[in-house]
Amino acid sequence: MRVLSEQVEINAPAQAVWEVLADFGGVADWAPYMRKSHLIGDLQSGIGTRRGMRHAWGFRFEESVTEWNEGDGYSFDVFRAPFPMKDVKESWIAGRDNGLSTVSTRVTYEMHLGPVGRILDWMMVRFIVQREMRAGLRGLKQYLETGAGKSIALQHAD
Repeated sequence: MRVLSEQVEINAPAQAVWEVLADFGGVADWAPYMRKSHLIGDLQSGIGTRRGMRHAWGFRFEESVTEWNEGDGYSFDVFRAPFPMKDVKESWIAGRDNGLSTVSTRVTYEMHLGPVGRILDWMMVRFIVQREMRAGLRGLKQYLETGAGKSIALQHAD
């Protein structure tokens, strides 16, 4: 199992950070690689909340919240992850450190295709996932600190 994690400090109140994160269906407002996002079903928050998304590369996928800690963070499972990834799980945690808000994200996943999948992960997949994690955190930071949206974060995605 691959485990990747990233963190960012944000110059914004913890409550403001949580309000943006808690809008589970609104991730496309700040995440550079997400073109569209929306809630699926009647739940707005909490365990079982689902969202559908369309990635900048064109593929669609869904996510469902498996853990929700009001004001702190959540975890979710990714359904229909891009092949050859499988069993993708992600978490987003907000906190305070040195007077700044912090947000950390963690992604775990497995690969299809046995040894070939492990080679693909080692050569490419992990770098793409980590790049998107960093871009998402930068997009969130920019959205909260400047309200400028996601265009600048996408320009600095590498």
